[in-house]
Amino acid sequence: MDIITEAVQRLTEIMECGGCEEMGVHLDVDPDADNCQFERGACMTASFGGRIAEFVTDSPFRAMTKISFMFGAPLDNPATRGAACAIINVTTAFFCLSRVRRACPVASHSACLKELAGELVGRRAFCIGPAPELARAAGVYPTEDIVAADIILVNNEGIIAPDLGDLLSGPGKGKRVVFLGPSTAGTSRLMEGEHWCPYGLPMLEDSPDPSMPGR
Repeated sequence: MDIITEAVQRLTEIMECGGCEEMGVHLDVDPDADNCQFERGACMTASFGGRIAEFVTDSPFRAMTKISFMFGAPLDNPATRGAACAIINVTTAFFCLSRVRRACPVASHSACLKELAGELVGRRAFCIGPAPELARAAGVYPTEDIVAADIILVNNEGIIAPDLGDLLSGPGKGKRVVFLGPSTAGTSRLMEGEHWCPYGLPMLEDSPDPSMPGR
């Protein structure tokens, strides 16, 4: 199973006959963003319905598109898979399906890492997508063997990996899987997965909240 394709299909079913799928989504790049400590790449933002969410990727681009661009599309390269994740993030935020829309302030990184270490202490962790900051987590034992792992961590690079679904349903089957950071928020929510981003911010300060009229 391809995780991104399945998430898009679930979003399609949620939005069926709603009309929002033809509304515009603006994809841009935020060069000043402070990325999540578990993510590497450029911060691509997606704006939709007054909400802004992000996805960190090595293949960002700027464009005006629609949610429906994902429906039935092959999503067979990092750029389109990253764009799909960005759109999923902002759409699930708009419909209040997910809370996190962007990374926490750098000042929260230490607390986040400490709390994650508490969740992982004494366990062998296999990371899908490089997250070198985890090496600083006391009591956590990184492993390159998914079979030997007690827990699987998936970050922004991992979630768009074409073989993610095969890894989770094959050698990773039955193991606890935790999706890390704001980039994975929407997809993990649609897939009903466990998500870790305790200090992630709900929206940009200047973004109007459609659920709060007059604000």
